[in-house]
Formats: sequence, C-alpha cells, structure tokens
Amino acid sequence: MDKETVKVIEKSIRGFGCDNAKIPCEVRYRPTDERFDEDIRQYQGCPTIAITRGGRIYMGWYAGGTGEPRLENYNLLVYSDDDGKTFSKPHIIIESDRERMVHALDIQLWTAPNGALWLFWVQNNVLPFNKETEYMLLANSATDKRPVVEAEGNIYPDMRHTCWCIVCDEPDAEYPKFSEPRLIGDGFLRCKPLVLDDGRWILFNYEQLTDTYGYTISDDEGKTFTRHYGPEKILTSFDETMAYQRLDGSIRAFARTIKREIVEFTSRDRGNTWSDASLSGIISPDTRVFVSRTPSGRVVLVNNDLAEQRERMSIWLSDDDGETWKYKKLIDDPTHHLTYPDADFRDGKIYVTYDRGRRFENEIHLLVVTEEEIMSEGDSPLESMTVSKPKCLGSALI
Repeated sequence: MDKETVKVIEKSIRGFGCDNAKIPCEVRYRPTDERFDEDIRQYQGCPTIAITRGGRIYMGWYAGGTGEPRLENYNLLVYSDDDGKTFSKPHIIIESDRERMVHALDIQLWTAPNGALWLFWVQNNVLPFNKETEYMLLANSATDKRPVVEAEGNIYPDMRHTCWCIVCDEPDAEYPKFSEPRLIGDGFLRCKPLVLDDGRWILFNYEQLTDTYGYTISDDEGKTFTRHYGPEKILTSFDETMAYQRLDGSIRAFARTIKREIVEFTSRDRGNTWSDASLSGIISPDTRVFVSRTPSGRVVLVNNDLAEQRERMSIWLSDDDGETWKYKKLIDDPTHHLTYPDADFRDGKIYVTYDRGRRFENEIHLLVVTEEEIMSEGDSPLESMTVSKPKCLGSALI
C-alpha cells in the first residue's frame, strides 16, 4: 500500500477533522423544487426495488448533477400501486449537503421479514480540491483500487463511508412515513441484506479502508449491529458483495472484481468465518450483480454475461442450488449498456430493475418476468418497461 493511500485512509477514519458524514443529510418528503424534476436530470442510475406485502412497488435511484460523484447528487424514492405501469413523483429526496460538504449516494431498498420497508443510503465527506488535497489523487492506484475522484472543484477521498437507514412500518399507507435517520455504522451498502433460516441478518456493507471483505450482523432483527470482517479481497474498487443461503445451510457470497469473473467465498457457520475468496468461473465485467434464492427455491442471478463490457445483461436460473445455471435469458438489447441490477419477488414474478445507458440515456428500467418464461425455449430477449427517461443527457460511469 503506497504512502498516499495510508495517509488518506487515516484521514478517512478520523473524518478529515470535521466528521459531517456522521450527521444525516435531510430526508425531505414530497419536495416541489424544480431541480428534482425528471425532465432536467442530466444524470441518474443505480436503481433499487422493494415490493410490500400489499403489492406496492417502491423504487429508488441516484440522480442529480452532471455525473457521479457530485455535490448535486441526491437519492429519490417513488412508488407504484398499479404493478409498475405508473409511478409517483418523488415521495422522498435525500440530497447531498453542499454547506457541510457531505455527499449522499446509493439508495438501497429492502423489505424486512416483518413487512417493514428499509431505506438505506451512504454518505461520505467531501473536500475542496486544492494544493493541500491534490496529493490524495495519488491514492487512486492500480495496485490499491481505492478510487479517489476529483470533480467540479471538489475531491472525494473518503474511503470509509457511513451507512444510514430509515424504516417505514406501514409502507402500504396512503402517506408512508419513515423513522428518523439512524447510523448503522461504517461501510458502503449497495446490495440487499441476507436473512438466514435462523433469523440472522447479514448486511454486506463493505469498506475501502481494508483489504478484507467487511459486513455487519444483526441477531435481533435490526435493533443492534456488529461489525465483522471476512477473507482477503481479490482486487476490486467496489466489493458490492451479495449472498444467498444454500440448502445445506452454508452461505455463498458473490463479490465484484477487476478479474473479469465473479469472486465467491463461503461460510459454514452462519457468517462468523469464511473460506478464502476465489474466482468462481462466472464471467462478469467488473460490475454489480444480483443473486438471491427465489420463493420457489431456485437461485436467480442477474449478470452482464460478458468479460469486457457491461452488455449482454442476462437473468440466470439454477435448480440445483447454484451449482449450474441451466436456464438463461438475455434482457433487452444485448449490445446496449445495462447495469446495476436489483430485484424483488411477488406472486410468482421476478421484478428486476437496472439502468440503461448511464453515460447517455440515463434511463431506469423495470423487467417483470416469471421463472417459467426464463426456462422456456427460444432466444428472444426479455423486454422491459421504461420507468424514468430524462430529456437531458449526461455522462458518468462507476
């Protein structure tokens, strides 16, 4: 690890002397400000989805500014009561705080076993880019893969990140109301938590501070959380770990890497210890994947089935606990840039969201598909619906 990286990590741990990332950004309900209008957005991406017991579809994504990261970025939450045909205006906006120099990013939605809707997001400290902070860009090296980004006069060197949540106990209400913001701890959560068969929750909120895969455990349904660390990482900028529980009780975790394959590692003691990480043999072009057990008992994987480009997004289905992936269908145009899938399940359907053309079109899409359709014969790609399509064009990619 080079000396610049060590120095930036030390400063990240201390909050750069003014730890505003440990103060929540404002959660705003149904704002009417014109700057949040869809038509003028120049950037949006990284969507997430959760479906309530009553069938309401919640979606959220990351928007604002001309790209990512920017202090104009914000997280938004919308919902649909007609199975995704139409969506509300933003019910919640969580905006970056320019005055305090705090970046708010990467919303993640999840419906807990008791039916409550959890909304997670991430914050990090931002600094002005000047002669005193310029050295921090040197930490962005090929060997460390801890990206430090400069954009529009600011630098984003905070490798710690803080993980926040708000919870809605009645997400099907006419006016859904969430709890006050709560700091879960350090780490970057960008995938749904895993609930084990004994009720334990595992949140794979990773850190760029460490060379090991980080995660958080709750044994009391989210009342308290404890921090843990797993195996040594295989080179990555963004771990984005997600896991499913096998039929034998073990946990199989997937993570992102620059090695053009998905990384995997296994726990046989409920997440207390893990095997060494290794390449899985599943091709993936250094991007986020989604994996989960479906309500039917099969395992579903959404992945860009290509080593070099974020194209050929496909939905895979396994009926042997993930040992093989017998069934596979392409999603939309296989040559188009589709990325960052998230999914949820209801009434025998899989609801998959992702962004399309994040550099240019900045569209948010929703695919509704059954397992039978994935297993059916034929090579025609599955077709999605467009949830959000701004009139402006932007450019950004992480």
